[in-house]
Amino acid sequence: ELPSGMEELFDSFAKKVSTLTSAEHRIFNYYMDGYEISEIPDLAFISIHTVKKHNHSIYQKLGVASRDELMLYIELFRCCDRLEELTDVQEETELS
Repeated sequence: ELPSGMEELFDSFAKKVSTLTSAEHRIFNYYMDGYEISEIPDLAFISIHTVKKHNHSIYQKLGVASRDELMLYIELFRCCDRLEELTDVQEETELS
């Protein structure tokens, strides 16, 4: 059982993830897979400038201030065995 308010926190964050564009989802997936910012340009075949641009947009849409805060949310989902909710949201969005 989750503490009071946590269920809403999870639902709200997962809903915000669904607002990411496909390019932002790709960057978000790299973070979920544990990659660092410096590794993403080579993986995604984009410049570090583009990664930073996507980061800014991701942070705004998800209501986080930093990569550390983003990773905290991802870890919360992982620790509560709910990480697939973020993946499912992305797959549903891509199918639409």
